Amino acid sequence: MAHEIRWMKPDRVLYVSYQGYQTAETLKDCLDDMASALDTVDRPVVVLINWAEVTKSDKDVLRSQHGHRAYSHPMAARGVLVGFNPLEVMMNETTAVNTRGSKNTRYFQNMDEAIDYLQPMLE
Repeated sequence: MAHEIRWMKPDRVLYVSYQGYQTAETLKDCLDDMASALDTVDRPVVVLINWAEVTKSDKDVLRSQHGHRAYSHPMAARGVLVGFNPLEVMMNETTAVNTRGSKNTRYFQNMDEAIDYLQPMLE
């Protein structure tokens, strides 16, 4: 499997880790699973997305799922993203904002910074 999804804090912080080689298909599979997890809650949550374990990805993979419901899911209050280089940030933002209509993401260079930011929500 090219991803892992689990609750870091049930009904509060969802952890999504992309792993290995990412293609349009593996990205869609992860987004499908993320949307399914978001379907299980009744109030908006934070989604911590770890891209740091991606070893390689197809060109423009982050633009391949424009319109996917995970980007505009009403239960995704904020995305906290880790491990994206500047080009990946731009591609991800383009897809997410064009799908959602607004920006709800914050980027960090490493997991330690992201966890520090999320600490109040994890307690």
